[in-house]
Amino acid sequence: MSTIKEVINDAGGVCAVAFSVQLSERSIYKWIEKNCLPRSEYTGESKYSNSIAQLCENFTEQEILEIGNPRKSKKYRA
Repeated sequence: MSTIKEVINDAGGVCAVAFSVQLSERSIYKWIEKNCLPRSEYTGESKYSNSIAQLCENFTEQEILEIGNPRKSKKYRA
């Protein structure tokens, strides 16, 4: 299973993703550390996965949501 770090690298790296979603690079590093997207992505408050998917060559929006789900089983965490 892929990780958020792999998704972000595919999208052009931390700087490119931070610029695209209009957040700080530190926020993106927190996603990498936790290996998940923020809760707001799953409550409809944000659409970061859509912006990231537009930058990616190998991941769709749905795949990014599955990879970044904070409630996924711990056995898949890197």
